[in-house]
Amino acid sequence: MNAAPSPGCRNIFLRAAFYLALTACALAENDPGATEQTQASAPGVSGLSLEQLMDVQVTTVAREESTVGESPAAVFVITQEMIHRSGATTIAELLRMVPGMDVARVNGHTWDISARGFNNSIAGKMLVQIDGRTLYTPVYSIVYWDTVDYPLEDIERIEVIRGPGGSVWGANAVNGIINIITKSAKDTQGGLASVGGGTSPQSFGEFRFGGKLSDNLYYRAYGKWSDFPDEFNALASSHDRWYEGRLGMRIDWTPNTEDSFTLQGDWFDSVADQETFVAQPAPPFSMPYFHPEITDGANVLGRWKRSLGKDSNLEVQAYWDRFDQDLGREARFVINTYDLDFHHEFPLGSRQKIVYGAGYRLTEFSFRSSIGDNGFALNGSPDSRNSQLFSAFIQDQITIIPERFSLTVGSKFEHNDFTGFEAQPTGRILWTPTKRQTVWFSVSRAVRTPGFIEDSVQITTPPASPAAPVFPQLVGNTGLASEKVVAYELGYRAAVTDKLSLDIASFYNVYDDLTVFVPGKISTLQGLPVLPLYPANRMTGDTYGVEVSTTWQAEPWWQLYGSYSYLKMEMTGQTGGLGAVGRSLVTEQVVATENGSPQNMVYIRSSWDLPAHFQFDLIGRYVDWLLLTPNVPGYITLDARLAWKPCKNIELSVVGQNLLDNHHPEVSAASPVEIERSVFAKAAYFW
Repeated sequence: MNAAPSPGCRNIFLRAAFYLALTACALAENDPGATEQTQASAPGVSGLSLEQLMDVQVTTVAREESTVGESPAAVFVITQEMIHRSGATTIAELLRMVPGMDVARVNGHTWDISARGFNNSIAGKMLVQIDGRTLYTPVYSIVYWDTVDYPLEDIERIEVIRGPGGSVWGANAVNGIINIITKSAKDTQGGLASVGGGTSPQSFGEFRFGGKLSDNLYYRAYGKWSDFPDEFNALASSHDRWYEGRLGMRIDWTPNTEDSFTLQGDWFDSVADQETFVAQPAPPFSMPYFHPEITDGANVLGRWKRSLGKDSNLEVQAYWDRFDQDLGREARFVINTYDLDFHHEFPLGSRQKIVYGAGYRLTEFSFRSSIGDNGFALNGSPDSRNSQLFSAFIQDQITIIPERFSLTVGSKFEHNDFTGFEAQPTGRILWTPTKRQTVWFSVSRAVRTPGFIEDSVQITTPPASPAAPVFPQLVGNTGLASEKVVAYELGYRAAVTDKLSLDIASFYNVYDDLTVFVPGKISTLQGLPVLPLYPANRMTGDTYGVEVSTTWQAEPWWQLYGSYSYLKMEMTGQTGGLGAVGRSLVTEQVVATENGSPQNMVYIRSSWDLPAHFQFDLIGRYVDWLLLTPNVPGYITLDARLAWKPCKNIELSVVGQNLLDNHHPEVSAASPVEIERSVFAKAAYFW
């Protein structure tokens, strides 16, 4: 056993670290090349007035530049200042601050994330993008959040829209859009190196360096890694340790005042431990299978923008994305996506603005399974296929009363290989009674299209009892229709005073053709009885709720932010033509859907700028009970961050998460994994 360091040794270590920081500060102070970006790397709580927050730029609502105050949608912008002061190490954690956003951590590497309900392991109603590249994986029609990452200091902002966005972004933007926008290479000149560790993550670090090749050609390169341990499991080891590393680059070129070009690319490798139980055709019919889920990915994106005059712009973008998930002997998915997109905006007369565009996407999907005998546990038919998506959209923004009243109408039109033609229209009204107030109303339609698993993959799961084995078998349904929603939204936002802002969004959503699994007739597979379960459009329902958020600048050095979200879900299953087993199964899924998302959520953040270049942030959250079987208790968490900048080039911080309890569950109680308290430290150096 290693002896603990003596007090004298600890003092030497502390003094060495202190003098090293002072030396680095002194060198940085004398460096004439220290950049303005370095000086502004960690703005304080008073960096923007509340009126300026209303003017924060957004582009996700209408695919054109606008502001939060002028957006007829439930939009929330996570700024770089919020990112910096959150203490988060992953993008998934950042989304907890968004009103109405349910972020539930399943284990060390998995999150369930959704807005306005329907949150589960196959939640597929949120469209996620980074710099215009979709992260929505067509295997299960979900987002793998352990592969969604980027150096947080180089994210300019994250725009989150609650509610449909299909009229300009297309299918799967049903309950919302998350658009991650990174900084240009010009805005990340100089270097950054950071390292940290603690209980969870155990270690992490990143580097970034940006420079310029000429007066109008800038670049940056980055690298990042993180290592998360197993979370708490009362029964055994969780087998959910997670390691991820990534590299990337970006080049921005502006050869003249009209044109700009961007070329960027990333590569990542994610290794996530897992233990599953796989069906096998021999007693005991279920085999525990411990395996790492190894996911590799790469992408290259190019974008050209041209300014054609006042309020007239043209943009063309193309990207290639590869997603390779290897589950060892169980299965392997490889997806190559090729995407081409353009859009154009221009004024039409003095009171109209037209935005239109078109796109094409080719997805190549290949599948392999070797576990079990002759594809007993998992089988794809066919084992490879391509799918094509053709799309076009048009939107007209009409000014009825200048600076007071406007109307936006438009629709996206798509043709996909799963459900054929889809139309997703919207109408939005914006009323601005004063420069500090906005009232908006919208009616929108959006769809979620099936994924490859729902369409053509066969998955056999272990029987409930090995004594009388009947194997449930999930079977693809090529006749599955898209899930649909018609959403009605009403909102109000205002800078009530110079120190107080208010944002209220209410919604009523009507869903149709929601997917549940229904049983077929018992058949045999390799001489054993199997019960086929087919995805079918047999659930409808309504959801309604309200999301309220407010920011109070109590003092120039003290800011308070809070939000409250209420959600009510009422689902109905269509059981006509089903037997007793089918009716019972559909009813169980309806109840699980209704109760699988918290009805009430509260988020509170208090941020202080303290003397001697200290910052202190406290974040509290309440998440309501999940009335499942068994119930998942509601929980209250407290996170804290203390940071010190001895000089403009160095920041030292310590973060505590989930400080109020040793561990707590955040998803279905059927999972024995619980999320633990964590404490970690971080040191960052800018030059």
